Amino acid sequence: MIKSLNLETINDWLNNTLNESDDKSYRHLLLKENSTARTQVIGILMQMVHEAHEDARLRLRKAFEISLDPIENDQKDIYDPTYGYPEVFDITTLKGYFGEIFAGIIAENFSPFNEQSWKVPAFSFRYHEIAFDQLEMLMMTGEMISAIPGRTGDDCLAFVMENEKIIKILFCEAKCTASHSSDLISDAHKKISSKNSIPVEIRRLIEILRDYDDDDALRWIDALRKLRVNMDKDCERYDLVSYICGSSPKIPKNRTTWMPLDAPHVKYTGKRNLEAVEIHLSDVEDLIKMVYGKEN
Repeated sequence: MIKSLNLETINDWLNNTLNESDDKSYRHLLLKENSTARTQVIGILMQMVHEAHEDARLRLRKAFEISLDPIENDQKDIYDPTYGYPEVFDITTLKGYFGEIFAGIIAENFSPFNEQSWKVPAFSFRYHEIAFDQLEMLMMTGEMISAIPGRTGDDCLAFVMENEKIIKILFCEAKCTASHSSDLISDAHKKISSKNSIPVEIRRLIEILRDYDDDDALRWIDALRKLRVNMDKDCERYDLVSYICGSSPKIPKNRTTWMPLDAPHVKYTGKRNLEAVEIHLSDVEDLIKMVYGKEN
């Protein structure tokens, strides 16, 4: 379970510019990196990435009932099914993971739709089965495919809970590229336009949270169950597209963003409140390799 994605120094690292449509149903947020402040956030980003993937490690170790506590297990050679996870994966896979995590960081730090209480209870990385198959193949043969297809389901979900009831849902579609891709932007807006008001990911989130025996997890489980069973019509869906890229527009000179400032992208058909977030970073792949501890 994710305790917090709050990054206290994020405003020193990312300068933000917000635009809003006249009817306030569309918001565009531009986040541009102050590269001199990157060193201030690397450590906490590494911790967040580690925590986001810790649930997947827990699941893998649980399958073999392995404890890495030296007091409980004094074997010199312990089989660890999480060895190399996830830093051995190809950079495309890690960009996908990082994009999903960063969508959660946006939700909890930049108040989408002017809501300050968004919370991401968990990430569903434990369900990326093909990645774990390839991890096993790597351990057995030393060979691994160069690219891994992404998992199905919602990239990231954030919620607002009041009085033990979920009242708002933020569906996040995340993309991450080292340069720029208009196709990724179009695809993100197509996917976020889905018609369902309740996430298909709820079952997975509940299964994840059941592995955490604490009061906070139990509160979320109860609220998510009620949301799915009752199909609560009072709970409003909001949409967010998060786009990390390594380059900014250069032509024409007065253009500063890849996505529209005042109206939704033409591929968005959701007819709901939409927030488009662009994160312009330098050396995207170098940053991701650093926070994941990827050596090559």
